Amino acid sequence: MTQPSTSEEEQCCGEDKTIHLSDRELLILALVAEGRTDNEIAIRLCMSAKTVSWYVKEIRARFNARSRTHAVALAMRQGILSGKLSPEQDS
Repeated sequence: MTQPSTSEEEQCCGEDKTIHLSDRELLILALVAEGRTDNEIAIRLCMSAKTVSWYVKEIRARFNARSRTHAVALAMRQGILSGKLSPEQDS
């Protein structure tokens, strides 16, 4: 029996496919990458922490990521966060 050519990490995380995120999702992911909590993001973006949590859950699902940190790592690896780590919206 032959082994698949992709690693287990690539299979579970969908690294071989391009992930498309909305501008709002990109902004939230960039703030997560800065280490901000859901509450901090919610205050900054004038939304509820519950809504931010929902966005983070959806972003993780798109990447098939195990955690928010894993989603950030995968996004950086794919170049999705390049140049987006300093959101221009001020608090």
